[in-house]
Amino acid sequence: MNLHRCPRCGWPLTELPVTAARPVTHRLDYVRCVCGSWLARLDGEVVGATRARLTRP
Repeated sequence: MNLHRCPRCGWPLTELPVTAARPVTHRLDYVRCVCGSWLARLDGEVVGATRARLTRP
C-alpha cells in the first residue's frame, strides 16, 4: 500500500486541497479524498480509510 495515496482510488494526497484536512492532533488528521473516502493520516502517512478499495474487473 502506498502511504501517500488514497487506498481506495489511488489519488495522490499531495493533490488534495488543503481544506480537505481536518486536524485532530499535531500527529493525526483526517482527509476527505476526491472519491469520498475519509482517510486517517498519522504523521502524514495513511493508516486507515472509511471505504474498501475499489475492485476492477
